Amino acid sequence: MFRTASLLSLLALPAFAEPPKVVADIAPVHALVAQVMEGVGEPDLLLDQDANPHAAQLRPSQARMLAEADLVIWVGPELSPWLEHTIDGLGTADSLVLMESPATTLRDFAAPAEEDDHDHGEDHDDHADDDHAEDDHDHGDKDPHLWLSVDNARAWLGLFADELATRDPDNADTYRANALKAQAGIDGLAAGIEATLAPHAGAEIVTFHAAFGYFADRFPVTVVGSVRPGDAASPSAAALAALRDLVAEHDIACAFAEPAFDPGLIDAIAGDTGLRIGVLDPTGALQEPGPGHYAATLQTIADGIVECIERE
Repeated sequence: MFRTASLLSLLALPAFAEPPKVVADIAPVHALVAQVMEGVGEPDLLLDQDANPHAAQLRPSQARMLAEADLVIWVGPELSPWLEHTIDGLGTADSLVLMESPATTLRDFAAPAEEDDHDHGEDHDDHADDDHAEDDHDHGDKDPHLWLSVDNARAWLGLFADELATRDPDNADTYRANALKAQAGIDGLAAGIEATLAPHAGAEIVTFHAAFGYFADRFPVTVVGSVRPGDAASPSAAALAALRDLVAEHDIACAFAEPAFDPGLIDAIAGDTGLRIGVLDPTGALQEPGPGHYAATLQTIADGIVECIERE
């Protein structure tokens, strides 16, 4: 009798729904979602660290990840045009497009010097081969490197908490508490980056491509030019010459390559000018994926700038 009553009481307990299955497109976004979901579940990371977000070829396991998702959180078609078609084709998951969210602050691409006749909407991470990238997408005039804005990241934490709380009200308090904790972490990260860069406030640098506008808008560093204004076209000889002149005119100390690319173009800019070469990683390809990835990525950018400037 006791066993029967105990069983009945267990059956009477409310059944808690599984947390939503969430997929995030790139590691910096995944890190922020993971912080909000801490203690409830773990989001899936769609793209490998070395994947090209512009023209990825999904493995069957990644396609299955999307097919089984309840929610896909991604930057937008300006960064990954192929993903829009893939999600629409599967027709199973809801989609949270960060470039389309009112929570996101967007910036325009600046027209690079000597490149006014180019399509500046192609100004993105250039992992793809040029022909494929040029044929495959048109990014528009907004900069899709949204995650390099700590203000966007802070706003997204609240957005993610609200979205998840709506889908999973049993864990709403946890999502919102996690978001508040993570927002405090973003505030600390921003203060740390400001302190790191403060001794070199106003430093002018050259980057491999124009991925760091959001970062430079927020912190005391100025990107005066980029070797590649976009992922669809290599710079002309005239553009490289103009950039070399700019380096000399501004007495720029550092130019930065990126981990996945041949630094030959950066070396061509440096020539015999004494320009020091560093490495900046806009997507955190060298950082461990997970909740700590976002802070590690941005702090490493700041540290890399200082290391290059202070190098003997």
